[in-house]
Amino acid sequence: MNTQPLDAPPSEHTAIAAPSAVSFPQRYAGRIRGLDLARGLAILGMIWAHVKPFTVDETAWQVLAEIPSGRSSALFALLAGVSIAILTGRNVPYSGEHLRYAQLRIAGRAVMLLVFASLLGIFSTPIAIILDFYAVWFLLSLPLVHWSAKKLAISSVVVALVGPQLIVLISWLLGRNEMWGDGFLHTTLVSGMYPGLAYMAYVLAGIALGRLDLTQTMLRTQLLIIGPALAVLSYGFSWVATKSFASEAEQWNSSFDIGLDPIRPATFITAIPHSDTTFEVVGNLGVGLAIVGACLWLAPLARHVLLPIAAVGSMSLTAYVGHAVFLHFKQDWFFGDSAAPFLWVAGGVLVFCTVWALLPWRRGPLEWVTWRFSQWFARPALIAPAAAR
Repeated sequence: MNTQPLDAPPSEHTAIAAPSAVSFPQRYAGRIRGLDLARGLAILGMIWAHVKPFTVDETAWQVLAEIPSGRSSALFALLAGVSIAILTGRNVPYSGEHLRYAQLRIAGRAVMLLVFASLLGIFSTPIAIILDFYAVWFLLSLPLVHWSAKKLAISSVVVALVGPQLIVLISWLLGRNEMWGDGFLHTTLVSGMYPGLAYMAYVLAGIALGRLDLTQTMLRTQLLIIGPALAVLSYGFSWVATKSFASEAEQWNSSFDIGLDPIRPATFITAIPHSDTTFEVVGNLGVGLAIVGACLWLAPLARHVLLPIAAVGSMSLTAYVGHAVFLHFKQDWFFGDSAAPFLWVAGGVLVFCTVWALLPWRRGPLEWVTWRFSQWFARPALIAPAAAR
């Protein structure tokens, strides 16, 4: 197997050469099809969350229908972290010029995500666009990409424990002083649908995961054990706590009205979608790890049986932007009582991505644009060392 990463700087072979007497860990390489499957499921889950049948009845079907809500975006954030790890050296992190080059490429991707988010702002829909949050996660990760997997995992735990409480505290303080912030940083870090103070726990966990060797069988097994255990424990504790200390109405009100006096216990113990509590973050992280583990096991099927889902995951940016633009022209598909809108949108995305994947192009349309821009954006990192020589 080729050990040269697909997106490494052109001079990497000579720059990292080492004496044969010294043993270095081998960097795994090649496309990880299981990650494409997981990313494809995240996109399909987000589409479902956007146009799923709407009902107020508490039935088993309604409970199942809510599973992708919140968890799809959390999986998306976890996989964003894995992508950052891959861009910065996988299980053998880059250093020096290579690391600076990779960091500039990540920054370039963030710039393009902000551009796409701004363009999607023209197409009004009830969808909470995630791309500008995604860009901020990329930028926040830049100073941390040289950290070890252990340090990143510990940081993820710290963010999961502290970040949600900071969201409550900041929102409460602003609310008490009638300072309802709506600036870009306040929205992307605190008050938005995907606040960085909570979602960076997923991103850091993803970078830590990407620093491990994703080709190892043992790792896949561990993910299938650790992931469900985290989910069951976190959601279970939350369920017991909310049944004991809060009514259902208090759970919902406390999650979306932070800043009002007084702060209710349910603000900290609920795990409903997008409540961004520690219980929800840890539970969602467990679900995400389990899905990644399962998809890594199913990777051999990504070339034929599961090709459509893997194709969506390989061009997730194109699929996300495309479905958001399309739904601008189908406003009546939101909050309906039929699954037909999901079938049409998801089916269209699956067909387009599958056909594109069968063509002789490595990247989706928007992925190619982003890749080209990131290469140009990172060009100074290649020119400066050459000029110095």
